[in-house]
Amino acid sequence: MFTLAYHALLRIGEMTVNNKNYNHVISVSQAVVLHKKAVITFMDFKHSNGKQFHLEIAKNKNDNICAVTALTNYLTLRNNTTGPLFLNSSGEAVSRQLFQHALNDALNFCGLSRAYYKPHSFRIGFATDASAKGLSTETIRTLGRWKSDAFKLYIRQSGQISNL
Repeated sequence: MFTLAYHALLRIGEMTVNNKNYNHVISVSQAVVLHKKAVITFMDFKHSNGKQFHLEIAKNKNDNICAVTALTNYLTLRNNTTGPLFLNSSGEAVSRQLFQHALNDALNFCGLSRAYYKPHSFRIGFATDASAKGLSTETIRTLGRWKSDAFKLYIRQSGQISNL
């Protein structure tokens, strides 16, 4: 989930349920893996106005951080053929609480402070990395499905990062 959250700039509500609310949750049928890429189709997302958005994620040479490889492996293990993309070990949609708990566990394992990382950190990280690599602000806005310039608040400067 973390790898795809980063590479697809996922909002917490696109990958988890809150009080059984599935409004914006990506279904398994919306995630397709092709030879060297994954395509996530966003049917209903914040600011979508009923328009679909197709996000292509290219395969990374490093399988340890490759969202396409991670998604392929996950879909191979996932038993159900319908429903939300991400399921817990009981076959139920992943809750926000479970995601936050897993994130906290991962941060603790890495010795990182939970004070600096939240589910939105994946969007912040990708926006920051994309900006540092020279992607245009319009491309970042499009990839993150932002309607306004609010995404600029997600882009951190190197001083902000090194102070963490």
